[in-house]
Amino acid sequence: MRDHVAMRRARATVLPVALLVALAIPSAAAHAAPTPSQTVFTQKLIDDPATTSAVKSVLTTKAGIVDPRSGFVDVTGDGRQDALVLVSTTGAAGAVALYVFSTHGQKAGDTGDQTSLKVVFRLQSLYRATLRISGTTLSVLEPRWSPGDDLCCPKKLRERDYAFDAKKVTFVRTADHDVAFTK
Repeated sequence: MRDHVAMRRARATVLPVALLVALAIPSAAAHAAPTPSQTVFTQKLIDDPATTSAVKSVLTTKAGIVDPRSGFVDVTGDGRQDALVLVSTTGAAGAVALYVFSTHGQKAGDTGDQTSLKVVFRLQSLYRATLRISGTTLSVLEPRWSPGDDLCCPKKLRERDYAFDAKKVTFVRTADHDVAFTK
């Protein structure tokens, strides 16, 4: 009986120590030098008055980063590359914001004026979001847990689809439904 109590105490001590060690070991992404694109988009988001204070705080305190998976793809259908920028925490919340920067509708003048990337779409309160792209449609998926679901694997995901509306120069929601989670 005494050995059983000692083993429980040892396990109770090992688990918190292991958890503290895991939390103290920073992720590689959090300490890798940011790319030039990450630096530029981080500053653009911090300087943008329409960026929420929560996202600004995540970026300025280094609790999150412009995700290195962010990239360039034409999602507005104008033949020019747009920037899809994800903001991810360095913790369990994963991707917490999505921005689409575009030059859609801008024309370079005869004098060679440059166009500039401007935010045409933003989702700023996501949790563990993933993104799918199909032409000019963005699908944002987030976990939807039900009682009994494992933390890693909810049975369902909430999928919201957004299509680019050239007249409004933004994305509009076209669908909101649950889909089965598949590994």
